[in-house]
Amino acid sequence: MSTNDIEQGLTHGLLAGYGGQTESAKITRGSFPLRSSHLEESGLTYHDEWLRARTGGGQEIVRVGEQGYTRLYAGGVLPEEELSKLSLDEKAVISQLKAFIIDLGSQTRLFQDCHPDARADWRYDYHVHETDPHLPVTIAKETISFRGQVVFVHDFLLCPVTW
Repeated sequence: MSTNDIEQGLTHGLLAGYGGQTESAKITRGSFPLRSSHLEESGLTYHDEWLRARTGGGQEIVRVGEQGYTRLYAGGVLPEEELSKLSLDEKAVISQLKAFIIDLGSQTRLFQDCHPDARADWRYDYHVHETDPHLPVTIAKETISFRGQVVFVHDFLLCPVTW
């Protein structure tokens, strides 16, 4: 199994969630209320749990055959008072995030930079900051800007899982 299988699994699971092919469920982890998305099909298991909040984070876990990977993320949207200065709200920012992720697919949130052309007033960027030479750990950042002002940030940590 290759890193490409993991990349495809992470991308397929994420797009299935954003594309409405999986159901989002309310769950409790410890005493914390979370949302969850789960997908199982032909050798692929993908699971995502996240805090549903303006800022927060979550964890995706994928297994393809016997190989696994996890992608942790944290960050969020600017406070409403800052967004209102730009005539935006949280819903508009999250809508742009979903559109970028669906359109970019496997070009982002993985192991290479992704800097597509801006769309009108919106810009999406994903930058890999560090890869560890001794362990396959990747640290990256995703941003969305509106008219040059960053309105959304997610930091990522990607790492293989040894069962």
